[in-house]
Amino acid sequence: MADREDAAPRGAAGRSLRWLPRVILPPVAVLITIGMYDRRGVVMAIVAAITYGTLAALSWLPAERLTRWSREHPMIDGLFFAPLLFAGLAYLTSLSLLICLVIAAIGTVLLLGVIWWRRRPVTRSE
Repeated sequence: MADREDAAPRGAAGRSLRWLPRVILPPVAVLITIGMYDRRGVVMAIVAAITYGTLAALSWLPAERLTRWSREHPMIDGLFFAPLLFAGLAYLTSLSLLICLVIAAIGTVLLLGVIWWRRRPVTRSE
């Protein structure tokens, strides 16, 4: 069997790389949720917990499975950008939540447009 360049690293290095997000993401999600509670209140802390908790949970799925799902469902995958951008803006800026929501919606629509444009069938006229 030929080695593939895009295959996951093997041995101890591959195992440590695979476990790194699983170890780092849960405490980061908790810290962001606590910080969001301090800055924006309980509702935004719940949004942050769901958003970043989902990321932490997804780190436990096999990378190959996530990559395959993302390729098969690019538009649905792109929709996850909205809560990430919204929660990130709410956490990092002092903008009103409405402005954060509008920016996240516009950013997501633009991202989905780029995804659609890149995946559209190309017809060649000869």
